[in-house]
Amino acid sequence: MHGAAVAAMVLGGCGGGTSSTGEASSGTATEGPPASSTTGALPTTGSDSISSSSSSSTGEQSTTGEAVACGDTAAPEVPIAWDPGQPDLSGCEVRGQRDYRAIVHVHSHHSHDACDGDPQPDGVPDEDCLMDLRAALCVTRIDVAFTTDHPTHATEATIEEMLLIRGDDEPVLGAGGTAIASWMVCANGHRVLVIPGVESGSMMPLGLEQHVPDAYGVSSPASFQQIKDVGALAWVAHTESRDLAELATLGLDGLELYQLHANLDPEIREQYLGLDPAGFLTDVSPFFFGPGPLPVPDLAPLGFLLPNEPSIVALEQLGQSQRLTISAGTDAHQNVLPSKASDGERIDSYRRMIRWFNNRIRVVGPLAPATAKAALRAGNNHIVFEAFGTPIGFDFHARAGEAVTEMGAEVTASAGLTLVAALPRLDPRSPQSSETPGIEGRLYRATADGRELLQSWTEGPLELVVPGPGVYRVEVWMTPRQLAPYLGEVAASYTDKPVPWIYSGAIFVR
Repeated sequence: MHGAAVAAMVLGGCGGGTSSTGEASSGTATEGPPASSTTGALPTTGSDSISSSSSSSTGEQSTTGEAVACGDTAAPEVPIAWDPGQPDLSGCEVRGQRDYRAIVHVHSHHSHDACDGDPQPDGVPDEDCLMDLRAALCVTRIDVAFTTDHPTHATEATIEEMLLIRGDDEPVLGAGGTAIASWMVCANGHRVLVIPGVESGSMMPLGLEQHVPDAYGVSSPASFQQIKDVGALAWVAHTESRDLAELATLGLDGLELYQLHANLDPEIREQYLGLDPAGFLTDVSPFFFGPGPLPVPDLAPLGFLLPNEPSIVALEQLGQSQRLTISAGTDAHQNVLPSKASDGERIDSYRRMIRWFNNRIRVVGPLAPATAKAALRAGNNHIVFEAFGTPIGFDFHARAGEAVTEMGAEVTASAGLTLVAALPRLDPRSPQSSETPGIEGRLYRATADGRELLQSWTEGPLELVVPGPGVYRVEVWMTPRQLAPYLGEVAASYTDKPVPWIYSGAIFVR
């Protein structure tokens, strides 16, 4: 029964709706992010903007340390209390580029199957469900939310209505004088840039500035050009189920490298990943159906997270002739399991799903719709499975003399072209014990003939002269020994098993 319930959680879209994680209050928003948008009064991963039902949240300021430059605090002497939020990324820069958390692929009440399957009762938006989504984005300190609502309801709404504006949120106007994004304001001073999009079975355009309803249901070069013409990024979701020959013709900007459903939907697991359809249930069940508060339910990815191999192959093979950006798809709908976990929050809450992982885009200069979309289009981003901890300092680029090639870019092979990768450290504000995690970097090269592991390493930076053309990328894997206090009696089953922590964007050497 319990295993079947966990399976049901994902079949309808990984979400749930009426037990609120709290309300996100409003303040004054501006078109660009004011100083308070990234350095809010709260010093830590928690947020007093959210009244959470989680037993780990007291509503007080978190105990994870002072507000400093990107985690420059001493390591904790005792285990940090579990936090439903995440550390502020203010000051987190790599070579002058600021890291921002982005959610790419999330559904609101503008999707017909969100909010327990009734997102607009009697034609009126489910405000409780919307408040859950707003609260989730605030408490997890998401900087950019690329919403991706299904066309059925999305096409009934204007672009401005899709921006989820409430209270003192402020629309961001495009060149034509109409709203193309909005600043969502949180009571803790954090701000979220909301950028609308659509997800159908054919495409997932990100950053729409106007609707193109006749394109959404068509997968063709012409339809993808239509959505590019209105300012959107040409993206596909659920890459594991797509035909590579077709994808090669579409002129894509990017694709999902990781999709939550591919790990949890029994049919997808069996048909596209070649996995036991119910193979994850035994490992996941303790997080939601145990007798006590441990293990912490937010750590459920320890029981199911696996690479989406078909999607990785898609990047590597398509990348032999075209440049592509990657993303991780949360695909949260809050629509299946209102049952509560041991932390008092519904199993499939927006907050829980959003806290599991996110995308990190690197931006030079102020965050705005144009710069966020440009960074994602350029591919200067990576995926972080942040449920296991917040990484600081990850880097991957290529260098030839003074010339630097960032993630997502192309470069011509030349003598002395060198790949440079830096392993991250664990942010001391992240929940952890005195035990240190194992951290391993893996540098891969893919050619038309397949993939090879060029090098793995566990400390220090890596510099490697490029051996020839190919698609190069880095994975960082963690052995999460620091999480034992949050796992209780089942800790031994999870803390010695490496899990993905970071997927880099690719560098395309021609």
